[in-house]
Amino acid sequence: MDPLEHASIPSLVYLALSGEPTLAGLTALALGAVFPDLDALAEEHRSYLHSLLPFLPVLLLGLHLGSPFLLFALGWGSHLFLDFFTGVVPPAYPLSRRGWGLSITVTGPGNFRIRAEIIERYPDERHDYRLEIGGSFALALLAILTAIIRLH
Repeated sequence: MDPLEHASIPSLVYLALSGEPTLAGLTALALGAVFPDLDALAEEHRSYLHSLLPFLPVLLLGLHLGSPFLLFALGWGSHLFLDFFTGVVPPAYPLSRRGWGLSITVTGPGNFRIRAEIIERYPDERHDYRLEIGGSFALALLAILTAIIRLH
């Protein structure tokens, strides 16, 4: 997933479910949702900041301090959740590099089947990244328009 998708999906959920969304809350959530990809600057993408080891203390701190710290932690958690469906997430990195994910394949319509498979492997080594944001740009525009309407 690219940063626009990671920021847009939890933002739309927040805007839809929050009784009184705020710009500060939305900003904290979006920043938390893209924060884990900073580990792409390390040796491996989906490493340090995709682990539960740094995430859980931040979540506990967010629960203690409340919004916007909690929203930052929830954004971070949404990133890990979404990445679980698009590759692997190593829950104990750096103690263990092994990660898990879920691959769901739908085939049909003639011979309709849904296949779910657990993926177990190591995160990809760092390489030059090329970021394509074509499809996610529309999702980001939808999130921005929804924010304008809900925060007005």
